Amino acid sequence: MKDKNGRLHTDYKVSICIPVYNNPNGLKKLLDSIRIQDYKDYEVIVSDDSDAGHAELCKEITLNYSEHMTIRYIRHESTGKPGDNWNSSISDASGEYIKMMFHDDWFTDRLSLGRFVELIDNSKAQCAFSGSMQVSDDWRYARHINTYNLELIKKDIRNLYVGNVIGAPSATIFRNKGIRFDNRLRWLIDMDYYLAAMIDEKDTIINTDEPLVSIGISDSQLTNYCRQHPGIVRREYLYVGRKYGLLGNTEYRKYLVSQLKKPH
Repeated sequence: MKDKNGRLHTDYKVSICIPVYNNPNGLKKLLDSIRIQDYKDYEVIVSDDSDAGHAELCKEITLNYSEHMTIRYIRHESTGKPGDNWNSSISDASGEYIKMMFHDDWFTDRLSLGRFVELIDNSKAQCAFSGSMQVSDDWRYARHINTYNLELIKKDIRNLYVGNVIGAPSATIFRNKGIRFDNRLRWLIDMDYYLAAMIDEKDTIINTDEPLVSIGISDSQLTNYCRQHPGIVRREYLYVGRKYGLLGNTEYRKYLVSQLKKPH
């Protein structure tokens, strides 16, 4: 299939995958930040499981950018599982790299996407990740991994089990190897994706402290759901520990016990 410029979708280096839910303003802000990127070898895939009223607006916003970039809109019927819409956004991605961007995040400046590509292009790593600007209505600050945690996950990517020190998927870019998010998870869904993509790989990560993306901080629906269902975090730590055979390790088992004791 060719785009309006006659290019096959497989010609693009990066697939920017955007799952959207009831946030047309955030989607527009994100697409504006994509439009100004100096790096242009990308396609954009928007998967939308908004309610009917928001979906029409999100579709209209998406199609308005079709003159400026190769962009596709997918109407995804909500299943109530965030991972399904996230997977929908990457299911048709054909780029060499997967660049997840959530609807309340955006690229910090016009050089951001190019820096992500440069990082992963010049390495054998499965994932490149960056620092980020954490932004709310009242404050903003730069966040990046510290040296201790970086060495910990470089030594063994399974150490993500005791804390997702990589951060949000919007701060990452991955080689496209067909990995999908586990739709049985909510709280640990990003950490699980990182483990699935890298647990069997020798060369796992490369990073920069630069805040290449800005992360919109809010009291999200997902956060509220997990607060209202306090057992979910405990169940998910047990599930992920079993899934990757981590519970034979003393340190991981101790961490699981600490999570099981928390009220969450």
